[in-house]
Amino acid sequence: MISKTIWLKMGFTSFFWALMFYLGQYSVAYLSPESLSAWRFILGAVVVIPLVEMRQGIDIVGIAKHFMPLLLMAVLGIGGFNLALFHGMKDTSAINGSLIMALCPVIITAFSVLLGEKFSYQQAIGLVLGVLGVVIVISQGSLSVLTQLSFQKGDIWVLLAAVCWALYSTIPKRFIHNLPPLQITVATVSMASIILSLFAQSTQGDMLHSVPWSVAASIAAMGLFGSGIAYLWWNDAVRSVGAGTVSIFMNLVPIYTALIGFMIGQPLTMVHVIGTVFVLVGVSLTTASPKTAPSLKILLSNEVK
Repeated sequence: MISKTIWLKMGFTSFFWALMFYLGQYSVAYLSPESLSAWRFILGAVVVIPLVEMRQGIDIVGIAKHFMPLLLMAVLGIGGFNLALFHGMKDTSAINGSLIMALCPVIITAFSVLLGEKFSYQQAIGLVLGVLGVVIVISQGSLSVLTQLSFQKGDIWVLLAAVCWALYSTIPKRFIHNLPPLQITVATVSMASIILSLFAQSTQGDMLHSVPWSVAASIAAMGLFGSGIAYLWWNDAVRSVGAGTVSIFMNLVPIYTALIGFMIGQPLTMVHVIGTVFVLVGVSLTTASPKTAPSLKILLSNEVK
């Protein structure tokens, strides 16, 4: 059973990431995706480093011991995810991108099961309901919208972004031991800020370009909430209950995105309400403590025998 604290943290994390779609869409008109990603995690590191230092101190020895998996998380899970997503959205439609990103919980669950994490019938049903809710919202309840989807180069980039995030979420549970979530976050965010900065400046050269104060404020909000706080809370939840369970909260992102759109003048329809209900029920089933349902891991073991 997931605690109320993790429920609240993951709910706010999903909201922060939904808000970033609007802030990022606004800011990318002034900076390249590479530089935008770099500044986002530079500011995230500015938030995370002193916070971790005050609460636990920086465990240099522990970080060095797990340097390779942490570096992989920084390169793929942060750098790869952000760059692939931003570049993908330049060459695909919003509906295609959202639908592909909705596969994140499925990919994370698949990786988690392969790595030995238990997953019950109840959680599987919750996962299906959550994805169904996202599809309902994205398709506006129309089957024809889904059947008429066409895939292009940008879709491949977004799918790659989803895979990168799945790797970021599953690596800690399997390959990082006795290193607190705060240490994982400070290491990966700091590494990513350096890697992204070097990459952005060497390939785009616009990191130091002046931008309007509103863009600077948007980037600051993305760094503080979307990178610093969100990544701290995500890693904390992954280590507590597992990536497969936490991943279902990503289905709240499109729902929050629709609600934010409604608040700024975009219409909110009954389709959004129905989709939200499916997602919330899915989250509840996936995060509740399974009682008698056998885990998928046990079922797979029996099949092999």
